[in-house]
Amino acid sequence: MFAINETEFGWAEIIAAAQSWCESQPFVAEIQASLSCLRCAAETGQGLSAQAVKEELTAFRYAHNLISADETKLWLCRWQMPFDELTNYLRGKLLRQKWTDRLNEIIAAHPVSNEEVTAVFRHHAICADKLGDWALKLAGHAAIAAKSGSFDVSGQSQRLLAPRDLVAYIETEFERERRQIITPKLIETKIADHRLDWIRFDCRCLWFADERIAREAVWCVTEDGLSLDEVAASAHAEIRQWNFYLDEIEAGMRPHFLAARPGDLLGPLKLRKAFPLFSLTEKKMPASDDPQIRQRAEQAILRGWMDQAINERVKWMV
Repeated sequence: MFAINETEFGWAEIIAAAQSWCESQPFVAEIQASLSCLRCAAETGQGLSAQAVKEELTAFRYAHNLISADETKLWLCRWQMPFDELTNYLRGKLLRQKWTDRLNEIIAAHPVSNEEVTAVFRHHAICADKLGDWALKLAGHAAIAAKSGSFDVSGQSQRLLAPRDLVAYIETEFERERRQIITPKLIETKIADHRLDWIRFDCRCLWFADERIAREAVWCVTEDGLSLDEVAASAHAEIRQWNFYLDEIEAGMRPHFLAARPGDLLGPLKLRKAFPLFSLTEKKMPASDDPQIRQRAEQAILRGWMDQAINERVKWMV
């Protein structure tokens, strides 16, 4: 996947890193669920329509910039992946979504062995973009380790290490560097730089598929004096809690929330082909003593730090 100086990092090192970060096991459980669903569909005949699979494949291709059939074939060839493996991944994903309410029952009734998971793990990791995410994270950590100078990732002794041991060396050095670089003062500076982006909004949301009905609901609240709960009961709809930071919503919606105060009713706003109403219950400015904000700041610092190290030291091979 990539190299730093004379040391190459491939599948074995990336999986060892994912395991050390405790990120591979949840993905294994996801694969097991997919395979169980595929087995259930084959045994019961309750599969997916060809149209549903075709639409999911089209969405996958466009998400990965595979516009033409030739581009898709080249992508499959590059990853040495049969077309059936891609469609099986997509079918398993769709079936998990379709049967989410009875997933545990299906997994129990259609057990999958570790060998079966291992056989498809690589292809699923590629299709789910896990392999790319893990490779990028490891590249950042390894580049920082090499940049520090106290750990020579290109040294002969390191290149002869087993993948798990090499990753352990890299993580130890990366953590040492992280503690030195990310200081309380730097975190406070980063928070100040994002004082608008990281405003937190706690809202109660009522979703409508039709804009006209959504506007009638607003009228019922503002003019008739009904509560949002009463409007929801009348519309046979459910009020949902939605907490988010300003930079997590679409840019066109942000001015509405920036100008709002707790207690305001916002909407209807166009979002995801629907027209939700938002009752703002809390608006919280970012503060340095907020653990979630400090975590956001640390992650932002790490991303910039790793991006720079990757640009300076990593040579991508795939």
